[in-house]
Amino acid sequence: MSLQQHYKQIGEFRHYETCRFCFSKKITTIINLGYVPLAGGFLTSQKSFTDERFYPLEVGFCENCYLLQSTNVIDKDILFKDYFYHSSTIKTLTRHFTDVAQEIKHAVQKNSQPFVLEIGCNDGTLIRELTKRNVTTLGIDPATNIVEPLIKKGLPIINNYFTETLAKQISKQYGKADVICSFNVLAHIEDMHDVVKGIKVFLKNDGMVLFETHYLGNLLNEIQYDMIYHEHQYYYSLTTLQKFFDMYDMEIFDVKPIPIHAGSMRYYVKHKKSTQYFISQNTKRLVAKEKKQQLHILKTYTSFDKKISQTKHDLITLLDSLKQQNKTIAGYGASGRGTIIMNYCHLDANYLDYVIDDAPAKQDAFTPGNHLQIRSSQILATKNRPDYVVLFAWSFFEEIKKKNKKYLETGGKFILPLPKVTVI
Repeated sequence: MSLQQHYKQIGEFRHYETCRFCFSKKITTIINLGYVPLAGGFLTSQKSFTDERFYPLEVGFCENCYLLQSTNVIDKDILFKDYFYHSSTIKTLTRHFTDVAQEIKHAVQKNSQPFVLEIGCNDGTLIRELTKRNVTTLGIDPATNIVEPLIKKGLPIINNYFTETLAKQISKQYGKADVICSFNVLAHIEDMHDVVKGIKVFLKNDGMVLFETHYLGNLLNEIQYDMIYHEHQYYYSLTTLQKFFDMYDMEIFDVKPIPIHAGSMRYYVKHKKSTQYFISQNTKRLVAKEKKQQLHILKTYTSFDKKISQTKHDLITLLDSLKQQNKTIAGYGASGRGTIIMNYCHLDANYLDYVIDDAPAKQDAFTPGNHLQIRSSQILATKNRPDYVVLFAWSFFEEIKKKNKKYLETGGKFILPLPKVTVI
């Protein structure tokens, strides 16, 4: 145990020594980001600093089914019952869900009474868009603090985790779904076997599953280690997902790259026996591309680990130089990704004065681990603005740049920490 870990309180976790998809023992730890706090564990007061827990963050690679996965898992209630993330606060996401709603509406337009289930509906952004289009939608989400107020307002949401047991219960009341969708959720769930069993129960014979998750290829190509945190338990390739769904007599029939979150993939899944959809050329091409990128080989991931260490070195070297010049520096993006970069790189008050975020729910709270105060981006338009801002929300750079145009025009600088440390 290092000196740094002596004053950290280590929380409870489960450690897996076998693959959680195929149960193989051929799993090797290839990334270790140390003991870090929960990525979304923002603190509402200074009194709560001493109660904060840290957990080992390690990622293993299965040489049997090629799944990249967290080997240490935290209880789901700790992760998701009280959640800070709100989809509706990010304009890029609200526009995204408008497009998704239109695609789903088109997919179910032949049905007189289409029914859609969303696993992990968050603050109901997609539900509202589908309702506008006369598509009956039911949301499932465990984040009580987010969905209870929505349920009271009449939004069709069940405050729970999606499981096979729940699927059997609600299918009796609602019938089966034409479409089951999920966005940046199916990589967050410890027992994906239970989820897919539930999907099998709830999906119509000719129905479609549509889900998005961060894509493994982008994670590697852009050195996106900031996507590695305890909530994100899996980092999917198409090849691995094909193997997994095959276990349940289901198959991926189409894929679509999505720019959201710095590179996601949308997967389309059906029952194998369904003749409603056919395997696309996009799917076949991506399988071939993944083989060429060697996503099935261990050395690809050991090389990735070395690149992570290099980006950390580059960022700290730059910030050290700026502090020697007495420059003021803030962070931008009190997100899970920001938490990982700050804690892995040890960016505390010696480097950053505070962290900026546009979500009102986070403002005046404190960041996990390094305990920096979260402030509104309005400070960038004042004379007290920082000289430099480390953009932890770098995947939303264009949106943030447009919103803070005046800051840049008056001499302010953004620092992009990934995929390559860059000053703009």
